[in-house]
Amino acid sequence: MTRKRSAFFGVLLMMLASASGTKADPEECQEALHQYNAALSDISDALRTYARCVSDSKGHDDCSLEFSTLHSAQEDFESAVLAYESDCQ
Repeated sequence: MTRKRSAFFGVLLMMLASASGTKADPEECQEALHQYNAALSDISDALRTYARCVSDSKGHDDCSLEFSTLHSAQEDFESAVLAYESDCQ
């Protein structure tokens, strides 16, 4: 399943849950908040590492490993945002 399709279904599920009038479970919201904060920290660290690699490269390192880590952290951040939106409203 593509990332866009996955995100679409996540948003669709969130809308369905909102429409049903369900209340957020405090434990699920707390876990979603923890996931969000961890993802935020990971993406901040990965961004600094990538920026440092690019700055220090001097044409000798394409920083693909650091970019891959940043990309993965972004995907985790996207998932965390969806979880927070669906579990904390």
